[in-house]
Amino acid sequence: MKKLTTLLLAAGMVFAASAPASAVDVKMDGIYEFQFTQGAGVNFDSSKFDKEMQLVRIGATFSVSEQLSGYIQTHSTWDWGRTDETENGRDGLGSHPDMYLRQAYIDWLIPQTDVKVRMGRQLLALPGLANGKNPALWWSDPADGIAIDAPVTDWLSLSAWWARYSRWTGADNNYDTHLSNAVDVFTLAADFTYFDGFRFQPFFAFAAQGDNTMAESENGTANALLPGLSDIYFHDGVKSADKGAIENNTYWLGFTGTMTYFDPFQAKLGFMYGDRDFKGTTGLPSQHGYFVDASVSYKTAYGTPELFAFYGSGDDSDVTYAYQENMPSLVGRFAGSYGFFNGSGLEDNNLQNNHTGMGVWGVRAAWKNISFIEDLSHEFAVMYAQGTNDKANMDFGIAPHKYMTTEDSVVELDFSTTYNIYKNLSAYLEAAYVFEDFDNNTQMGRASSYDDAWKVALQFVYKF
Repeated sequence: MKKLTTLLLAAGMVFAASAPASAVDVKMDGIYEFQFTQGAGVNFDSSKFDKEMQLVRIGATFSVSEQLSGYIQTHSTWDWGRTDETENGRDGLGSHPDMYLRQAYIDWLIPQTDVKVRMGRQLLALPGLANGKNPALWWSDPADGIAIDAPVTDWLSLSAWWARYSRWTGADNNYDTHLSNAVDVFTLAADFTYFDGFRFQPFFAFAAQGDNTMAESENGTANALLPGLSDIYFHDGVKSADKGAIENNTYWLGFTGTMTYFDPFQAKLGFMYGDRDFKGTTGLPSQHGYFVDASVSYKTAYGTPELFAFYGSGDDSDVTYAYQENMPSLVGRFAGSYGFFNGSGLEDNNLQNNHTGMGVWGVRAAWKNISFIEDLSHEFAVMYAQGTNDKANMDFGIAPHKYMTTEDSVVELDFSTTYNIYKNLSAYLEAAYVFEDFDNNTQMGRASSYDDAWKVALQFVYKF
């Protein structure tokens, strides 16, 4: 892959140099990020971390006309200070190869229409809910597939896509795309803007999952390339590896509504329901649940105050396995806060947070875009969240920051500052402190104590 990527980049430079004499118009884009982070409580324990990392993405668009173009993007990220020659064949650059192909697709219009087709590795997601992300399917990582966007009228457009997510085999750093080791996802969405100041986006998605796909647990450290269930947690406090990879079908339906008619007042509402049916003779009941969130904001000369609330259905005391009555999620993300949830503005959040917002309810009050000096803005927020899973389910033995019960809650304080140094260079400072209040019932498999978590990070971003 490294050699292929190098050759492709070289080809792009050749095209760029000869663009005036060729039929291909080349446009480059890229991003450099430098992040310096200090913090503690990765898993709400006494651990501390000190991390410096860098990310580079370089992309190129090759256009032959307004109807046809191709795009390619490479990605590289590493922790500073890694000087060992090799680590699992990754050239000493930490948790990723030194460079890999992040996106590679072509865009083309169906002749005599405005229908756009995108084929290849790309960013695919369901519409974001009120929090801006989707807790079931979000473009945390690109996927291989085909997407179609079709404008129908001035006030209605339709979109559909199919994507294949493959299983990470762990052997020789390969992905297995055999049907039993993959998930095929099919989606359909609409975008209505018929009334001025009102927008409505209904959507539907279906996922067919093979019997060998595996991933981390629903609220754990999710990996976008490993969708599914890695293990099923039972009330004996252990995980069942033999039932952790089960063929199943999942569907979701939902909508996002936005009202800006009374601008500068704005309101958003999002809702989703999902159901996962296990196939075969496992005898496991289906996993099903819902998620709803809403926000109201008012833009002023001194920033935008916003009130945000959310609720994810939780497990009753009589469930067979953990997350049974939480909405299923493949590669979901939930932007509920900087630390405890996946709403960080950083490339690497560092805290092992709740990615999807499932099994939790909460409220967040924020004041965004506070600015008294040109090119300098701030945001401050306070968030409270509590679990919706029954307290009897502590005996699943899952860490409380991944599976919150009604006895678990957190309060988080968030603060960030953005400074636009130049047009293409900005500095971003983010700080978060999470006050934990987890039940420490050791007889139910909990630790005897938990610590608060915090982080402070400075990030420089250069985009072109």
